[in-house]
Amino acid sequence: METYDVLKSWGPGCHFFGYGTATDMDKLETLLEQESESQRDPTTPPILTLFTEFPSNPLLHSSDVLRLRNLADKYNFLLVIDDTIGTFANVDVLPYADILVSSLTKIFSGSANVMGGRYVYNF
Repeated sequence: METYDVLKSWGPGCHFFGYGTATDMDKLETLLEQESESQRDPTTPPILTLFTEFPSNPLLHSSDVLRLRNLADKYNFLLVIDDTIGTFANVDVLPYADILVSSLTKIFSGSANVMGGRYVYNF
C-alpha cells in the first residue's frame, strides 16, 4: 500500500482496485470509458499505466490479464505486471505485459541481506 499512498499524496493520483475480480474489472472499464469521453476534465491527467501483481500478494488473486491487455490496447495505457509471487518459472505473463517486473531478493538470498529486482520491456 505504500505505492498507493505515495501516488495519492505526491503523484498525479491513482485508482485502486484491490482484488482484480470481475467486478473490479467492470469498474475499471467504466472508469476508462468515462476518462476517454470528450467531457473529461482537461486538468486531470489521463490514465497512463496500470500496475497489477500476478498473482497478488498475499491473497493470490489473479486478474484477467487478457482482458487487461485488451483494455490497455483500446485505451492506450501501459500494462505493468509484477510476477514476483508466481515467478517467471511458473507463470508466463510476458505476452500480456508492456513491462514485466519482479523482486529477486528472495531468489538471491533468503537472509534478507541483499536486494535485487528485474524489469523486462516487451516492446
